[in-house]
Amino acid sequence: MAKITTTGKFLNVLRGMQLHKAYKKIEGHLPDWLHTRLKSVIGENTFVPLVATEELQPKYQMACDFLVEKIGKNQIGDYLEFGVSHGSSMSIMHQVLKKSNLDQVRLFGFDSFEGMPEIAANEDDGLWRPGQFASSLEATKDFMSRKGVDWSRTFLTKGWFSNTLTPDFIEKHKIKKASLIMVDCDIYTSSVETLNFCKPLIKDTSIVIFDDWIEKEGFGEYRAWKEFLQQNPHFKATEFGTYKPTGKLFQIVNTSK
Repeated sequence: MAKITTTGKFLNVLRGMQLHKAYKKIEGHLPDWLHTRLKSVIGENTFVPLVATEELQPKYQMACDFLVEKIGKNQIGDYLEFGVSHGSSMSIMHQVLKKSNLDQVRLFGFDSFEGMPEIAANEDDGLWRPGQFASSLEATKDFMSRKGVDWSRTFLTKGWFSNTLTPDFIEKHKIKKASLIMVDCDIYTSSVETLNFCKPLIKDTSIVIFDDWIEKEGFGEYRAWKEFLQQNPHFKATEFGTYKPTGKLFQIVNTSK
């Protein structure tokens, strides 16, 4: 990618590309001064969506419809998202659940709200960088509130996954089952932590969504998922769908139940 030297050039690139992925493709190439300048141009709370909204919404709807038919409306467990960032995908799921009258499904979102961890610099051939995709908890909550999120059943947890994804959290919130799981933490280490956290919560049939599926040996979410299934042969996974540009869904069944 060519070096980006002016704010105007950056904004022109955004206008000429699909907004939902433009930021991801460009952010790692920006100098610190340009990050600071952009905040003054687009505002602290003005977000470029990091997910393909028009692609993801129908896939979320398809997943919910499938689970209603497969296990029954009242048997659908909670939605867990790892890597909330600005809150775009979580807001979309909230809308789909509301439309589907799945009022019992709670939404739990986990994020450092400081961007990617330091270990990101050493994974996936330098594709990511520490601090990437940072959004403050306050800014994310403001964005999601403007999207109509019901905070009585939506919960955001700030902190590194190694500290927040614990059995105590499951017990505290009485999470019995996770039927919808969004893995959007990109790097391998974080993806491993999320899948291990979800392992005891996959009770029957669940849908797992990966937003940055790079099917390359040793890479991020792909590697973590492949190892997870190898280490837990009682889970049987089948591809459930894809969405542009890098989303992939799986149906996972716990055959031990």
